[in-house]
Amino acid sequence: MTKPMQPMESVRSSLACLTIRPGLMLMACVALAGVAVSAPQEKLFVLGRGSECLTLDAEGALVGWGGGSAQKATAQPSSAGEICYAGNILKLAKPAAVTREGSGISFTYRWPEEPKIEVVVEHRLTRKDRALTWTREVQVKGAAQLASDLTVSLESGLAALPADTWLPLINGVGASLGTNQAASYRFAGALPKPGPLLALPMLSVPAQPSSSREPPGRVLLAADPYFSVLFTATALEWTYPARGGLENGNEKRTIVISRHEGSPEQSLDCFFRTVLAEVPPGPQWLHDIALVDYDYMSDGGQGWFRDIDALTAALPKADRHKALLCLHGWYDYLGRYCFDSKAGKFDSEWTAFPSYEAAKKAPAFGQIGGERVELGFANCKPVKMSLKEVHARLNYARARGFRVGMYFADGMNAGEGLADFDPSCLLHWGGWQGPDSKGQSYMQNPLHPKVRAFYLDYTKALLAEFGPDVDALNWDETFHIPPGQLGSEGAPGYADRAMMRLTREVTRLVEDYNRKHRRQIAFLTSDCLGASGHEIGGPYALVAHGTYQDSWCQPQAWSYGIFSNYRNVLWSCCWWPMTKWSWIDFAVRQYQAPVSLSNGWGNDKGFSEMTEDQRARALALFDWRKDKPTRLKWFDQVPAYKEEHR
Repeated sequence: MTKPMQPMESVRSSLACLTIRPGLMLMACVALAGVAVSAPQEKLFVLGRGSECLTLDAEGALVGWGGGSAQKATAQPSSAGEICYAGNILKLAKPAAVTREGSGISFTYRWPEEPKIEVVVEHRLTRKDRALTWTREVQVKGAAQLASDLTVSLESGLAALPADTWLPLINGVGASLGTNQAASYRFAGALPKPGPLLALPMLSVPAQPSSSREPPGRVLLAADPYFSVLFTATALEWTYPARGGLENGNEKRTIVISRHEGSPEQSLDCFFRTVLAEVPPGPQWLHDIALVDYDYMSDGGQGWFRDIDALTAALPKADRHKALLCLHGWYDYLGRYCFDSKAGKFDSEWTAFPSYEAAKKAPAFGQIGGERVELGFANCKPVKMSLKEVHARLNYARARGFRVGMYFADGMNAGEGLADFDPSCLLHWGGWQGPDSKGQSYMQNPLHPKVRAFYLDYTKALLAEFGPDVDALNWDETFHIPPGQLGSEGAPGYADRAMMRLTREVTRLVEDYNRKHRRQIAFLTSDCLGASGHEIGGPYALVAHGTYQDSWCQPQAWSYGIFSNYRNVLWSCCWWPMTKWSWIDFAVRQYQAPVSLSNGWGNDKGFSEMTEDQRARALALFDWRKDKPTRLKWFDQVPAYKEEHR
């Protein structure tokens, strides 16, 4: 039985009275020193002025938006929310301190006795890009190890969500809240209650104009994407499970409410501008790509050159920049990638596909989408490689006018047979087992400092060595770390969040390299959202530049990636372009995907090995697609893959 520790009466205000005017100035109506002070219970705290202000009461709860509502508020003080922990309900009321910090105001709530929790909520109000935005930075401080689950409930600052609240659903559909009582974004941590699953941690609420002259507007309600969140009628809630705890004793969240003009599309734009302001969209050239080709060191390494020659003969020079060719299998082993982490440099020479003898024993056929298809490694034979050879391969494509991609890594996969195998880095056993594996495969724990350091050092070395030669780096199988995945006993915490942070750190290294060297390299993930076995996955592309996923162009997978790649692109590799051509055709025509070719696995037939009819249909589809730049759109209803597509 939970017991409330402080009473609360709720004061909720909509943003209907908010009007947009230029020249916002942030200020507090209550003069505060630069240090924490007790909050006088009878005072109001105001950020902004006139009709563009945010008014909070002495508890830190919202009184209203707009000068009039602040001056005339007569409701009793309410709390800003509550914490549910160890059988207690801790109200965010009677703050221990109120602090003015630059253009914001922070309220600190503290329980010095058990359960010894402290919550800090910093409020900021900004005016940018024709939107007025209220941002709350929330910190939950306490012991890193929790005695029980800890749930945060923060008042949303809106009136009860109306039925026509717009939701970006996980399957790429934009829909209304309707009769649902809540909506949920699932990632790290846990959800207090269920609700329709969202692709992004945001809602878009219609705003009532304050006058007939004011254009239609909406209110974005959003949280950062690094942790789960439940949107209830009047609050945002999330749970730190006891097993996950509080990271270093201090968990942080960002909550945003932004009033803007326009439709749900503008709410989506607003989400990326505010919540993910530090994540820029990918390079513009990505939107021009109409054909992608994955080469897994095909035909003893010679398929790369043969396919490039065939594509060069088939495509006019003016169109080749709309095709991206990705070099896969260039390294020695997954989890090492020819990189000596101790020396901080690449090997000068090595053998690609060194585990061919073991891999060729794998079954040659299997079932994909109800059909018997090739799956074996009989043609994945060892190839002598060197840094010089990799440069030559990349530049062979670039010199002929193609965009060039490079395989970055296979998710968190590594092999226990590698010389530097460290059991403390192990998250769980399993993963891709092929000619580039060394011993039993396992997933590395992104929470482990050694694992994080390897990927960051490897990225720096890869850019230093091959940055001038590539247009994209592709991190395959980022879906290895699903939502809800916790760390290990030796490296505990939220592995999914650590994976998203690592994805962002690697992408930032690419962006830094681009700025320094005036390049436009894209960093792509492979989340496989919605693919068979990955119906609910981590949207790591949110913090990268787009997706090039190994989902085989499965029809059901496309829509799930729409929102996480909304500003960028969504591509897929199909290893069976002969057997599953209907999947490719459907994807190109319904989802703005590029034509997908491959060589080295699956059908193991590149463009140079296709029949005349097969080449003709690939080129015809490319011609249809090439003059349509990618601009992903959400759906009212997901396109159906029907028999006529076969």
